[in-house]
Amino acid sequence: MKKQHFYLIALLTMVAATPALAAVNLDRTRIIYQAGDKSVSVMLENQSKTLPYLAQVWLENAQGEKITSPLVALPPMQRIDAGEKSQIRILQLPETAGLPKDRESLFYFNVREVPPKSDMANVM
Repeated sequence: MKKQHFYLIALLTMVAATPALAAVNLDRTRIIYQAGDKSVSVMLENQSKTLPYLAQVWLENAQGEKITSPLVALPPMQRIDAGEKSQIRILQLPETAGLPKDRESLFYFNVREVPPKSDMANVM
């Protein structure tokens, strides 16, 4: 009985420890936007050796709602060829004057990779 529990726990640990695989990756995990900066650049890299991917980016507020102000990410969608890098710029708009001056504001930067359409039938 103990041996079965051991194998079950070992199997669950291996399944839970599976890393996420993504072709499009960011150059960092946090983006700090200083008050005096007009923009911040983020590098995206397509780590696929064979396929191009589309990278769609957007910003969300702390409640998880998509925003277009006071910050905007440009370009919102772009093609990144296999093994290539690309740059996204996060720009401030005049509405940043309305953000609190006595504390930090939190926004989420999101990236969605869109794979190319498969040539094979019945494949998603």
